[in-house]
Amino acid sequence: MEVRTVNRISSCGAVLAALLLQSTGIAAVTLSAPLSTAQVVERMVAMNRARAEALRSYTATCVYHVETGNDRSADLVVKIAYLWPNQKESTIISWSGSSALRNYVLNRLRESELEAMQEENRRRTDMNPENYDFTLVGYERTGPYYSYVMEVVPKIKNKFLFRGRIWVDEQDFGITRMEGAPAKNPSWWTTHIEVDHSYSKVGDFWLPARIESVAQVRMFGRSVLTIIYKDYKLTEVHAVEPPTLASALPPGTRLTKN
Repeated sequence: MEVRTVNRISSCGAVLAALLLQSTGIAAVTLSAPLSTAQVVERMVAMNRARAEALRSYTATCVYHVETGNDRSADLVVKIAYLWPNQKESTIISWSGSSALRNYVLNRLRESELEAMQEENRRRTDMNPENYDFTLVGYERTGPYYSYVMEVVPKIKNKFLFRGRIWVDEQDFGITRMEGAPAKNPSWWTTHIEVDHSYSKVGDFWLPARIESVAQVRMFGRSVLTIIYKDYKLTEVHAVEPPTLASALPPGTRLTKN
């Protein structure tokens, strides 16, 4: 995470979870959105930067479960620790089930998560106009508030980038949900990948809550992966400074394809 935000790292996690998995459909939207595409993206980018700067460290528990069409399954419980701006450690607490699934699926997923933390990968996977084209496609009620629904199209093919839809909270412009697929197949082992990633608010920060994915995995067939994040402890946080919107996007930034 660094000054590009919790949601940037989370977006990588959603794509990486797609190393296995197909999700639900997208609800129709009929409400009129009060802000334009440019306004939503500007606020989202600015707030993401502010939250990333404020969140200095946290710990959490991550529970992985994978099952295949041939009745194999595996579980992995990991303790994760994040330290600003870009350090992430994971410690295995327990595992059970198929050793093949653990080695070929779960361990490779953990390795990819660490790879996503590298500086160049972080820069190229931020949810911003440098990496994505955005189109506002709806405005709908999600819980007590409303969300802007954005179609996102990556500008290059990268296994850490995401193609699909995001839901952006109208109150603080955090990403609350992502649904779609990787821009590039992340592995020879997987095909037909999609992912549904939801976030929950912990203090002032939107953090991963649950990832559900489905894919065809060579050797294992149809595989379903669920990742649950729980027991968050924010060990160091700063105040989230109100962003200056004019600095959120460079002049002349293009948000949608011509």
